[in-house]
Amino acid sequence: MPPLPCYEVALKDKANIINCLFQKESIVALIGMGGIGKTTLSKKVYHLFHNQYDKSSFLEDVKSKDINNVKKQLLHDLCDKVLHKDEDLNKKDLDQIKQCMISKKVLVVMDDVGEMENLGALLQLLIDKDATNVDCKSKILINCRNWQILKSHVRESAKMDMALLEEEQATKFFMFHAFKHANHVTNDVKKISMEIIKACKGLPLSLEVLGCYLHGISILEVWKDALHTLKNGKNITGGSKDEVLWKTLRISYDHLDKDHQNMFLDIACFLVGFNKSTLCRVYWNGDDSPSPMLGLQNLKDRSLIKWAEDGSLYMHEQLQDMGRNIAMEVPMSRFMWKPNIYLQNNQV
Repeated sequence: MPPLPCYEVALKDKANIINCLFQKESIVALIGMGGIGKTTLSKKVYHLFHNQYDKSSFLEDVKSKDINNVKKQLLHDLCDKVLHKDEDLNKKDLDQIKQCMISKKVLVVMDDVGEMENLGALLQLLIDKDATNVDCKSKILINCRNWQILKSHVRESAKMDMALLEEEQATKFFMFHAFKHANHVTNDVKKISMEIIKACKGLPLSLEVLGCYLHGISILEVWKDALHTLKNGKNITGGSKDEVLWKTLRISYDHLDKDHQNMFLDIACFLVGFNKSTLCRVYWNGDDSPSPMLGLQNLKDRSLIKWAEDGSLYMHEQLQDMGRNIAMEVPMSRFMWKPNIYLQNNQV
């Protein structure tokens, strides 16, 4: 089976639409709920078009990072200047970033700015009073769940709302993750899979995580149980527009064994952003503990974690939120990893 041709084509089409908006606007906003694919599309835009610019920077998951570290990344990406961890940005550094945005053709992608304060601090650094002028060579793409945060900075004409996957796209997307290169799928499993796809309502993260969970499982009762849980289970946040997504993600978590559940919770609470070598040092390697790398690979295979391009551990914000909510119900003594001890002792 080719790698998601329908989904990839749709993704590239959306990226081209954003690139067309850049011909008219300097700042473009990508709006949509969690799990709908904003980060995926933002990365696609960056990878397709960053070579057309003199300088470029992809600021991943801005909301979870210290804003000064984000500014340091901009200084590095746009001005080729590296500050040590204990060094602070000075006015000259900030002026360099501004001058680069004015004098060069620059692409900056802000992934999930989160709060108004983050957005304001970055835009103040990146734009001047003429930033929305069509003639500005530098371009900024911002993705966010909340249009209210962006509307005072971005024209309505530069707003792109993320849509749910259409039925054909959703079907192929789920089938790829659930069956991959399987040569034969029973009619009963196919029938249930179509019901699962319908219940996921076109949410990419929901389709991917549940598809990966069911991949390689031929037992019909497991598929029926997943469908029943998806239709009748309750989300853990008390009800919201993300209800289907929460229920889907919870199914995948509930069917992990206890070791992997504990590993997942520790990652959600403590370890996002760490690299592989640090994770292996942090890991509490008891006699009954699984290999840390094997455990990480198992979670990655289920689309519960990912590796960023710089080698750091990445977890989708919805998965991280779910893990932190579940962890509130789990006694710390049940956690298999003890990263908090290492972090407090500055050993990582």
